[in-house]
Amino acid sequence: MSNTSSQDPLAAEFDALMARSGLTIPSRRRAAILAAYAEFRGQMGLLSARYGHEAEPANIFRLSPVEVK
Repeated sequence: MSNTSSQDPLAAEFDALMARSGLTIPSRRRAAILAAYAEFRGQMGLLSARYGHEAEPANIFRLSPVEVK
């Protein structure tokens, strides 16, 4: 996180999400967790850009009903 000014919106988003979730991040761990969150956000963009929602595994598998005897 060398460029603090470009991280401010991300840090604000992170803080809002943690507050909404009711989570308290210890100050000694915040920088590392914020860096991991930034990486996670980047990976989400890569993953969701390749396929549409119809290609998600939850839509591919079908469970047959279990017969009760």
